[in-house]
Amino acid sequence: MERRFLKLRKPESVNEGCSKFVRYRRRAITMKRFQKSKQNRKQKANMESVKEDMKKISEQQLRIKDEQMEVRRSFEEIESQCDQLNKETSLIWRQTLYNQQLICLIFKILKAREDNNFSMVIELTQFLRELMKQKMGNNN
Repeated sequence: MERRFLKLRKPESVNEGCSKFVRYRRRAITMKRFQKSKQNRKQKANMESVKEDMKKISEQQLRIKDEQMEVRRSFEEIESQCDQLNKETSLIWRQTLYNQQLICLIFKILKAREDNNFSMVIELTQFLRELMKQKMGNNN
């Protein structure tokens, strides 16, 4: 109530019967209030800018997290492709070894025929047939 009364009076009449100390004190209090309100406005503005910065940072963190997940997925895909290539390479290598054995046997059979060593030809041909049966049995 007293504040309303003071606000309605003219500034000269408020300070009329007061000592200089009281007038100075009143002025200091109003100046402090003004400074505090000014500081509060600055702090609010700073808080708003900090909040905006925090929002931007959280959005960036979400984007980074999404990109990390994408990179992780691509690495997993690359690893699976690498495993598949290793399996295919291993299969091709085994087939190559098998084909090399067959070719070697066939050349030995041809060499034995050139030398007219028919017992060796029969033996090697039988061994070649057994290898072929094993290969056919492993494929099924």
